[in-house]
Amino acid sequence: GQQQRLCIARAIAAEPEVLLMDEPCSALDPLATLKIEDFVRDIADRITVVIVTHNMQQAARVSHYTAFMYLGRLVEYGPTIDLFTKPTLSQTEDYVTGRFG
Repeated sequence: GQQQRLCIARAIAAEPEVLLMDEPCSALDPLATLKIEDFVRDIADRITVVIVTHNMQQAARVSHYTAFMYLGRLVEYGPTIDLFTKPTLSQTEDYVTGRFG
C-alpha cells in the first residue's frame, strides 16, 4: 500500500485535472486497500479520478459514476447507485450480481 500511495502522491504533485488508476488496490490487504480508498475520496473533490477495476465492491464504495465495459465496448454508464441497484441492461445486471464474468 505504501508504494501505491507514493505513486499517487507523485502523480498528484503535478496537479493534474484527471488521475487514471489501473487496479490501484490489486494484491493489497484490506487495511491497505481502505487507506488507498480513503485517499482517493479525499482527493476526488479536487481531481477527477478514473479507476479501472474488476472489484465490484470497490467500485460501489468509491465511485460516483460507473461504466461497465465488455470486450472493449461501453455497455452501460451512470450513477453508481443506479448501475448497481437498478441497471437498465440485463448484461450489466448479470455482471454486477456475479451471474457472469
